[in-house]
Amino acid sequence: MVQGWSHHSINTIVYHLDFLFSVVGVLLGVAFFTLIERKVIGLIHYRKGPNKVLIWGLSQPIADALKLLTKEFPKFSPVKIFMFYLGPCVRILLILLCWGWYDFSFSSLGGIKIIVILSIISLSAYGFLLTSWGSNSKYALLGGHRAVAQIISYEVCLVLYLLALVYLTKSYNIGSLEANQEGYWFILFSAPLFLSWLILCIAEANRTPFDLAEGESEIVSGFNIEYGGGLFAFIFIREYGIIIFLRFITSIFFLGARRVLLKTFLVCALFVWVRCAFPRVRYDLLIIMAWKLALPYRLGIILISTCMY
Repeated sequence: MVQGWSHHSINTIVYHLDFLFSVVGVLLGVAFFTLIERKVIGLIHYRKGPNKVLIWGLSQPIADALKLLTKEFPKFSPVKIFMFYLGPCVRILLILLCWGWYDFSFSSLGGIKIIVILSIISLSAYGFLLTSWGSNSKYALLGGHRAVAQIISYEVCLVLYLLALVYLTKSYNIGSLEANQEGYWFILFSAPLFLSWLILCIAEANRTPFDLAEGESEIVSGFNIEYGGGLFAFIFIREYGIIIFLRFITSIFFLGARRVLLKTFLVCALFVWVRCAFPRVRYDLLIIMAWKLALPYRLGIILISTCMY
């Protein structure tokens, strides 16, 4: 033990360093995941992806970031401009907290990471409200309402779906999930649950075919229509950050903890393929699927799990 330093102080420093590295990793991961996604979409659509900037377009994410940061911002009333700036900041802060909390293990709350992470994700609805209402646009407000309704509907299903894994491991700790998958993965005996979870993750992340909140052909890009420059970069980073994070916890929950980065990449590739292969669904069908299909199915699984355990 270093003289003058307590165990708690050292743990606090370690946590802040872990959080800093998580932030840097998320930003780099988002940047180059967008590049890979655009390359894969280009191949599937029989066209070239980004290939002009530097070698094979490798610095395209950097060029996009520089372009966004040089854009100007619109001018609103003092109340609206506060909400306009606060919305993207809240959204990117929440996703960074999700990644940071995953490394937060020395506290007594480290044993309920699953509940804390889901609670942080649920706060994203406030980010949608701030960005849509603060934009002072009817299109943004409509897109924000659709996004909030979609997020709330599918968060209920996500929480209930995780209860089955809690019944299996008898713990809310992510470490217990990892330990119980040493011999076999949960996907091997819960394939329907895994497929349902993937569909819910796509809807929770507002990805095609469930990107109704940003349907360009229907509501002119939705809640982020008035955003540009660095604030749009914040929204962009948050959206891809939650995509990668949901794929990451999917790998932890169903595919074990070994080689988790490789498994996360494979799940991300699956979601890119879904984006290229399926058309956008109607909004009413999306909400009906959440409340009349996914929710009753999940409640039935919980009932069966309760009777078994």
